[in-house]
Amino acid sequence: MSKKILILVSRKSSVNKKLARYLNKNSKNKYKVELHTFAEIFFQIKTGKVKVKIKNFDIAKYKLVFIRRAGKYVRSIGAIIKYLDFKKVKFIDPAYREIGMSLDKASNALRLAIKRIPVPYTIFCYRESVIANKEKIIKELGLPIIAKAIFSEQNRDIYILKNPKDFDKLIKKSKKDFIFQKFIDIEKEYRFLILGEKVCVLEQKIKRNYENLKVKYQDLTGPSVFLELDCATQSANKIALKSAKILGLDISGVDLAIEKVTKKIYIIEVNKGPGIEPNARTSPELKAFSDYLLSRMA
Repeated sequence: MSKKILILVSRKSSVNKKLARYLNKNSKNKYKVELHTFAEIFFQIKTGKVKVKIKNFDIAKYKLVFIRRAGKYVRSIGAIIKYLDFKKVKFIDPAYREIGMSLDKASNALRLAIKRIPVPYTIFCYRESVIANKEKIIKELGLPIIAKAIFSEQNRDIYILKNPKDFDKLIKKSKKDFIFQKFIDIEKEYRFLILGEKVCVLEQKIKRNYENLKVKYQDLTGPSVFLELDCATQSANKIALKSAKILGLDISGVDLAIEKVTKKIYIIEVNKGPGIEPNARTSPELKAFSDYLLSRMA
């Protein structure tokens, strides 16, 4: 049986199809080329168990992956590259390791899950294939489902999908790519401000409001609630610190939640540019950040 080569393209143009046909014709039965687009990729990201598939075929089973042209997908290619490296699959071109490793939510979730950090079950497919995959997403995650734009920050572009029609509303409302996550019934949620390799500030996050399609926080008018660092368990601290380290972040805001019934810990998000409240009287963040910069200059 000949070995398989995946040629990954932004679209199946006539030129790309001719290339695939020519390579197959001249392969001397040593390989078989398959031509697919980024839009066909489907990520299933569970803690310690990650799969990236095209038409239910794991791309880790290809002998070689040739990323011919990424086009508009280049910013979010990091998750694919990380998966291929993890599975020890050769790919062309290695330069994508540098170009593609952005800190989008799909890449982050995959990198954390590979290292067995507890993350909500996450599915990612590109926007143009969401509607075609919605029944599969619902079957895997159940309803409701949390949808997050992969490049959003500061809790923007987060939605809750309560029925199949909400997928259509989301795609109509936004032109962005989204990850889809299993809903976690949160009992408590914390933000760990990590500076260097140390948790410097612990904040209790405001509860979320899930009444409408777009998720909002229940009360943004009140003051932030900062806690003593020992209010978080040693286990939670360890997971938060490890998450930042895996993503290579010296400064990060790690959002960690505790599920109501199971009491399980989940990393909800790791923010590379965490917001810092600009008032030293009400927030310990400014002083912590200042002290951190002083320590880096020592």
